[in-house]
Amino acid sequence: MNCWKVKKLQAQNFRNLGKDVFEFSPGINCIFGQNGNGKTNLLEAVHLLTNKKSFRKNTGYSQMINIEGASPELIIQSVFENDDDQSSYSIRMSEGLEERYFNNVFEKSKTPSTSVFINPFDSYSFHTSSTFRRQWFDSHLSLIDKEFKQVLGRFQKAIRFRNSVLGMGGKNTSSQLRAIDEQIAEYSSLLTQKRFEFLQELNQHITPTFRAIFAEEHRLQLDLDSMFVHWDAKKVFDFYRHQEMNDIKAQITQVGIHRDDFIFSFDGLNAFEFCSLGQQKMAFLSLIFAYIELFRYKFTSYPIVLIDDVSGELDSQRWKNLIQYLETKKFQVLITTANESFREELERIPESKKFFIKHGKLI
Repeated sequence: MNCWKVKKLQAQNFRNLGKDVFEFSPGINCIFGQNGNGKTNLLEAVHLLTNKKSFRKNTGYSQMINIEGASPELIIQSVFENDDDQSSYSIRMSEGLEERYFNNVFEKSKTPSTSVFINPFDSYSFHTSSTFRRQWFDSHLSLIDKEFKQVLGRFQKAIRFRNSVLGMGGKNTSSQLRAIDEQIAEYSSLLTQKRFEFLQELNQHITPTFRAIFAEEHRLQLDLDSMFVHWDAKKVFDFYRHQEMNDIKAQITQVGIHRDDFIFSFDGLNAFEFCSLGQQKMAFLSLIFAYIELFRYKFTSYPIVLIDDVSGELDSQRWKNLIQYLETKKFQVLITTANESFREELERIPESKKFFIKHGKLI
């Protein structure tokens, strides 16, 4: 994978963004403006280009199109670059249609780069919701492991079908479940092993990353809370056979890797139960940047890092530490803020590029 950096971007009819051409630095790009003026929309445009989807949930063309635009077509054009080359990349969307072009040639699946989005509110959801944690880990693991992504999609489809069989009932329910469970057992064994290995790799980076950003000595660790760790497909299948009557009675699959959880420990204690909100936010940011380091280790190239105003999530000393950390790294950063104090710190970064957005326009 060759993750290029975005050099230029222009959006048409995308949310409230105007047709300005944004020319980015390969390093740190600071995006200023009051809330509601389009800073996050600019990050979303980059995310849509690089990850083929918005970071907002349940978002498609109808949510992204500017209803005041003169045309019902959404267009984002861009130029990406690395040390040796440049390439154009664009996306066109209308109702029921999405087309992507790489150097003016139709491209169905390839993207020039990958981006990681850091949301200021995700720390709370991560520490309080097992569903959010599971989705977070699965989506980020999918970015670096294509096999995991493919098998996860098959597993989710199989579980939905299994639950529909359980919901309908009938005399053939047991025989139908056996056929489905053979597939689910294979998927479960593979996915659990990959989740486990992913956490082992992340654990090598997370404590050093926390220390590098916040200059504090704490031990962070991630663990997979699953009964299926190290189970082969036969053992998983036998478990579902034993669980079958309970599931038929409940009319739903009650136990499986789709309900597994992840435990985040801070000095050996559960981060949600024993850490302050500040420590939880620090731990979550360290997790994201540890993932970014793991990404670079696997692909010898960083993703683009999109940071949406984290100043409210940290005290002044901690976000100063974060800025110093960003200055030492080689990845491209787009970071937004409406906080005047945080803005002053960002403006002090040598060679960073500054953008001011008002009502979706570059000023």
